[in-house]
Parts: sequence; C-alpha cells; structure tokens
Amino acid sequence: MNNKSIANQILLLVFLLFLLSAGLKYYYKDIFAVEMLFAVMEAALVGGIADWFAITALFKKPLGFPWHTALIPRHRQKVIWSIRNIIDQDLLTVQSIKKRVESICFVTLLIGFVDHERGREFIRSSLERFGKDMISKLDIRDFVNHMEGFIRKEIKNIDLISQMNNIVRWLLENDRARVLTMYIVDELINQLDKNEAKRNIYQYLEEMTQTKNRSPLERAFIWLGEQTNSVSLSDATDAFYAEILAILQDIKNPDHVIHNKIHENLTAIAEASEKNYTWLEQVENWKITLATEVELGDAVIHVSENFLKTTNPQLSPQLIDWIYTQMDRYWMFFKGNIELQEWLEVRIKQVIYELIEKEHYIIGEIVQRVLGEFNDDKLNRFVEEKAGNDLQWIRINGSIVGGIVGLIMFFFLRYIYDPYVVPIIQSLF
Repeated sequence: MNNKSIANQILLLVFLLFLLSAGLKYYYKDIFAVEMLFAVMEAALVGGIADWFAITALFKKPLGFPWHTALIPRHRQKVIWSIRNIIDQDLLTVQSIKKRVESICFVTLLIGFVDHERGREFIRSSLERFGKDMISKLDIRDFVNHMEGFIRKEIKNIDLISQMNNIVRWLLENDRARVLTMYIVDELINQLDKNEAKRNIYQYLEEMTQTKNRSPLERAFIWLGEQTNSVSLSDATDAFYAEILAILQDIKNPDHVIHNKIHENLTAIAEASEKNYTWLEQVENWKITLATEVELGDAVIHVSENFLKTTNPQLSPQLIDWIYTQMDRYWMFFKGNIELQEWLEVRIKQVIYELIEKEHYIIGEIVQRVLGEFNDDKLNRFVEEKAGNDLQWIRINGSIVGGIVGLIMFFFLRYIYDPYVVPIIQSLF
C-alpha cells in the first residue's frame, strides 16, 4: 500500500470521526470528552483537507478550482529546468562524478572481464566479426596500391646483405637447407601427382611436334615414328613423366650432388666478405631494380585475392587462432607487469576526466530532452513517482498536526482564554 492510499484512508477516517463527534456534541453538549473530541477532529479534518488541496493543486485543479492550481503542468518548463539543475549541478556534478571514478580501478575490472569465460568469448567473436567486416569492405585495388608503396619503400630501406646473411646462416645451421630442399622436392612431387601435370606434358610434346622451325631430318624422323607407330605422344608423355618423378626421387637422396652444390653455394655466400664491393653493388642494384622497375601490383593482387578467397566469407580459423594466441601472450605479460597496469590506469582515468569535463553538459541536455517529451499527465506521474510518497506524508502530517493543534487550542480556550483573557477584554469596554 502506497502513501497516497494511506493518506486517503486517514482523511476518510478523520472525516467519519468528525461526523461522529459532531453527532455526540449535538446530544451531549456539555460533556468535556465530547467537546474535546469534536475540537480535535475538527482541526484534524481542516488540516487534512487543506494539505490535500495543496498537494493536489501541484498536479491538477482540485474540485475544478482554477486559481494557482495545476502548478506543475502550468510551469512545466520551469519544473523541467529545475529538475535538470538539480541533477546537473547538485547530484551529478563534475566533482562528484570524478570522485566516483577515482574510487574505481578500471584495470582490475578489465582483467576480470577478459579472464572471464564470457569475456573471452566476446573478444573472440568480436575479432571474427571485425575481420569479416573489414575483409568484406576492403577495396582490393586501393589495398594493393598501399601495399605496393609500402613494399617498395621497405625494400629500399632494408639492409638486404645482413638479412641474406642471417637467412643463409640459419639455413646452414642443423642442415636446414637440406630440409628445405626436401620440402620443395616433396611439393613438386605432390604437384606432379595431379592429372593436369600429365596433360601439360602431353600438350608441350604436341607443340614440339608441330613446331615449324625444325630441320628436314627432324621432321622426317617424327613423321616416320608416327607412321610406324614407334613414336606415341601418350607413351612419350608417360616416359617423360616417369623420368621426372625418378629424377625428383633421386634428388631426395641426401648425398645427391644438388644437395652438396646448394650447401657449397650457401657456404660461399656466408663466407663472402662484406668488403666485396662487387657483390655489394650487385645486390644493391638488384634491390633498387626490384623496388623501382619490377611490377609488384599483379603479384600483390594475386596473393591478396587468394588470401581473401580463403578468409571470406568465413575467416580462417587458423588465422584467428594465431592472432588470439599472440593476444593471449601479450595479455599474460600485461597481467604480470604492475607498472604497465598503473600506467594504463592513469591513462584511462585521464581520458575519462577529460570526457567528463568536456561532455558533462550532455547529462542536463538528456534530462531536459527526455522530460520535454512528456505530456502533462506523464510529467505529473513522473514527479509523483519520484516525490509522491513524501508529498502524501504531508497530507498525513496535516491531519495529525491539525488534531494536535486543535487539542492545544481546546485547552487554551477552555482554561486560559475564556476564564482569564475574556474578562480582561470585557472590562476594557
């Protein structure tokens, strides 16, 4: 039960007691208790009705009374502005918000959020969604232009000699060059296992047989082979294909001459002195040629399109896993670095303080805009919801205080005013 119902019930009770006391007074005029009850109920009823009228006059016209009533609807702009000032200048001031922000540790909240299972799911889903959105909106031509400019710039700035020496030394360590060669040979064998490899060989041999720039003896030999069925393109293709596979399988032997030759050449490069100016000049010229003359656009477009095909419309899980792993590594480093956490906490609060000082007026504008959309009834309900219970207590207090004042006035009139004051006044006239 809210205070408005209580106030209405108390007012009704006071009215009924007033009617009862009035009836008793009519039949028992000179009884002390009856006269006292009538005086108390009369004052309580007057106080309750007066406060009911005053509170009701804030929101509407009580009993249709038009003067100085419905104050809130009539002065809605002043009311809205007053509410805005209360919130903006008294409740949510810049200083009070800053004080509240000062008591919050945002880094602790951030760590708690990220380490929670839902936080990690949110980050991963956001990462996937951002990646898909970025790729779907990516202009491949514009991207390639930027990438080409970036690559050319980096090629010019890179110390190619040092990088090549590092790569060569890395390949020579633990016989990595041999492992890399094996990997390349295996990839070539895998590519040859596809049917299109034989088709390409067959097409190549067929083009050779149809080449016009051959000697009469070569053409005669090919013609004779075809006529006698001793030379078949299909058989030649199979033989050529088998020979290539045999050569590649032979290269996989660690003692093959190619492995030794690669190792010798890499060793010679690694031992080459950086004072070999001829070598340095050749590498530098090759680098400048690559950065200025070689068309990188088509290659970058090809690589980019292949990448987008594998990532769009569904971003590659391997790529997401790799990015997520890197983020997790840096996150563990962040959690173990107290100085970095303190630095971030200071920066976060600085940003929030600047935002509060710069955008604090928005609070008042939001309050004013929201309240400005209220009609009279909705504004009345809003005020009643926020302060109505306290206002109804005024009505309750009006009946109680009225009854107490009526009791005091009854004793004053009966024991002081009538016996002492009235005779003095009469003696003066």
